[in-house]
Amino acid sequence: MIVAKEQPYYQSPPGEKYSPVSRPRPKVRPWERLVLTVLVLLIFALGILISIFYSLILITGYQITRMQKELAELEIQTRGLAEEVSRLSSLERVEAVATTRLGMVKPDERQVVLVQAANGAQDPPPESKPVEKPRADDTGKGRAPKGQHWILQALTDLVIHRSQGHSG
Repeated sequence: MIVAKEQPYYQSPPGEKYSPVSRPRPKVRPWERLVLTVLVLLIFALGILISIFYSLILITGYQITRMQKELAELEIQTRGLAEEVSRLSSLERVEAVATTRLGMVKPDERQVVLVQAANGAQDPPPESKPVEKPRADDTGKGRAPKGQHWILQALTDLVIHRSQGHSG
């Protein structure tokens, strides 16, 4: 069995055609349409600006992380280089290199020469004479300051003496 769907039937008075009831549409003025269009464009532009700012924040965060990693690597490298410098400049190593590679020997008591650095005044250079090894009862004259090796002190004094223009 086939059942037909009931459809409402409107009957209009004779002579009139059926027309659905239409509501009057409000008239949109041109300037209102322009304002609405500008608002939509502003909201769209604001969305683009927000997305650009978020992407800039993400890029900056990535750069900060990368720089922090690079800084950590450089700090590790700096510590390694500082350790290498302290190892290479140790007095034991300098002495070993001087005796093995350069063929130097430790001086005798007769070969040690006391060299005094000239002060700012033009003092005549002191005569070179052999110096005995310092003893416990010495006053400390001619010795290197504490913490500095006596060979290094002698070389420093010699360089200062030569740089002041003294020959011999």
